[in-house]
Amino acid sequence: MDKTFIEKTIEINSSPANLWRAFTDPEITRQMGGEYITDWKVGSSLSWQGTDGNIYTHGTILEIEPGKILKHNLYNPDDKENILSVITYKFEDKNGSTILYAREDLSGEMTDEDYEGASGGWGYALNLVKEKAEALEHVPGK
Repeated sequence: MDKTFIEKTIEINSSPANLWRAFTDPEITRQMGGEYITDWKVGSSLSWQGTDGNIYTHGTILEIEPGKILKHNLYNPDDKENILSVITYKFEDKNGSTILYAREDLSGEMTDEDYEGASGGWGYALNLVKEKAEALEHVPGK
């Protein structure tokens, strides 16, 4: 098994616009443990700040089109040249729902244990985003 990337796909009963909102609106992302610190522009920094105030990830936005694609890298803040991974989210509209494709290209191969942990984390995170995005579909006026 190739352990240089993790790829997940999930169908979400939500419009791409509401799914995008679940990714980017701090009011919603804080319900999932934190918020992105960024201005959402190509070339800008992108960090995840937990609700505890700590910064957990550091990266740069490589490509962005709201409701369609978000691509960014992750790096060690002490060595920005050392890219740890590149993450791509693609949103595909499917008759009122959205197929979310998520892929993390890793800078090197992981151990079996680390890979399984990371892959499980992706599953958990995508299901949490699904829950929040689908809840937005049932909020009047949103």
